[in-house]
Amino acid sequence: MHEKLQPKYGLGTAVSLVVGIVVGIGIFFKTGPVLSATGGNGTYAVIAWVLAAVLTTIAAMVISEIASMGSKTGGLMSFSETAWGERFGFFVGWVQTVIYIPLILAVILYYSAVFTCAFLQVDPTTPLLASLCAIYFIVIAGANLLAESLGGFLQRAATIIKLIPLLSIAVFGFFYQGDAVVASADAVASVTEVSFGVAIAAALIPVLFALDGWIYVTTIAHEIKNPQRNLPLAMVGGLVIIGLVYVTFTLGLLSVAQGPAYVNGEMGVSQVANLLFGEGLGRTLSLFIVISALGGFNGLMLLGMRMPYSLAMRRNFAGSQALLSVSPKTNLPVRSGVTMLAVLATYMIVGFVLVTTGIEKNIFDLYGDLPIALMWIIYASLFIGVWRLRVTQPNAQRLIRVPALPLFVIVAICGTGYALYGFIPSHVTSFALSCLIAVLGFLVYAKSTPRTN
Repeated sequence: MHEKLQPKYGLGTAVSLVVGIVVGIGIFFKTGPVLSATGGNGTYAVIAWVLAAVLTTIAAMVISEIASMGSKTGGLMSFSETAWGERFGFFVGWVQTVIYIPLILAVILYYSAVFTCAFLQVDPTTPLLASLCAIYFIVIAGANLLAESLGGFLQRAATIIKLIPLLSIAVFGFFYQGDAVVASADAVASVTEVSFGVAIAAALIPVLFALDGWIYVTTIAHEIKNPQRNLPLAMVGGLVIIGLVYVTFTLGLLSVAQGPAYVNGEMGVSQVANLLFGEGLGRTLSLFIVISALGGFNGLMLLGMRMPYSLAMRRNFAGSQALLSVSPKTNLPVRSGVTMLAVLATYMIVGFVLVTTGIEKNIFDLYGDLPIALMWIIYASLFIGVWRLRVTQPNAQRLIRVPALPLFVIVAICGTGYALYGFIPSHVTSFALSCLIAVLGFLVYAKSTPRTN
C-alpha cells in the first residue's frame, strides 16, 4: 500500500531548507567570471546578483505550483511529465543524467582541489589538481557505493560548516577599513569595458550557477504545512536571505580589492581571507570551503547515482535492466551509480586534457555554465507548461496557485532569454555540442518501450 507523505515542515524549517540547498561553493569561485563579464565593474556585478536572485525567486514560485499538483513526487522529471508528458519528462531526466549532474559534479570536484591547494599553501599545478580530484572522487564514491548511511552522514556534517566562510568574509569584508588592494596595470589592461546591458546579460549565467539548487526545494511541496502560504514565503524569504548574503559577500570582496584584480587572478577568496583574518585563520576558512564543496559534491552525487536508475524505471532501453539492479547489502542501485561515476570520470579526464594541452584553460568554468544554460531552457518550457495547465486543467488539484501567473511567466521567460543572449553567442560551439547530446535523449526514448513492471 502506498503511504502518502504527511506535511511536517513549518515555515522556519522550509526557509532553512532553501538556504541549505542553494548555498554551495559557486559563490566562492564565480567572482572572477562575473567581474570579467562586467568589465571589472563592481556595481554591474552587484546588479547582476540582485537581478538573478529576483529571476530565481520568480521561477521558483511559478514551478512551485506544478510541484503541488496531484500526489506525484520526485522532482524535475515528474514536473516535466505533468507539464508536457512522458516523452519530455524522460528527456529532462536524460539531460540531468548525462549533462547537468556530471558536469556540476566535475566543477565542484575541481574547485575542491583548488581550495585544498589554497589551504595547503601549495601551487595548484594541473598534475596536483588532477591527483586531488582523483582522491576525492575515489573516497566519496566509495563511501556512497559501500554504505548509504556514511554518505548521508557526510552530507549532514557539511551543512553548517559551509556557511562559516561565506558569512565571515561577507561581514568582515563589508566592514573592512583598510586600503583596498590596487589592481596591477596588467590586470586593468586585461579588462574590456562593456555596456551595461551586455555586462548584465553576460554575468547572469555565472551568477545563476551560484544560485542553482532551488528547483530541489519544490520537490517537498507535499511535505510543507500550509503550502499555499509557506512554500512561496519560504522561496521568497530563503532566496532574499541568500541574495543579501551574496551581495554583501561581493561588496566585501570589492572593499578589499579592486574588481580587475579578481578578473586577472591576482586576488581570490583565499587571499582575501588571509588579508582579513591573518594567514592561520584564513587557511582555516579555506578548509571550511573545501568541506563545503565536498558536502555539495556528496549531496549531488547521492542524487546523481540514482538518476540512471530513475530513467530505467520509466523506459526499457538497451542496458536498462542492468541499471535496475539493487545491492541486497546496501539497498543501493550500484550499477546505476557506477554508470554516473563513469560519465563523471570521462568529463574530468576530458577537462584536464583540455587544460593541459591549452585548448581550453577555463573548461571547468564552462562546465558550470553550460548545464545552467540548458536547464534554464527547460525551466522556461515549464513556465509555459504551468500556464498551459492553468488553462487546460483549471480544476485540477493544486495546493498552490501562484497569483498573477501570466505576468510572472512572461517576466521569467524574458529573464531567461536575456541570460541566454548574454551566454550563447560567445559559446556557440560548446553550447551546440551540449544541445546535440541533450537531443539524443529523444532518440533513446523513441528506441525504448514502456516498462510494464
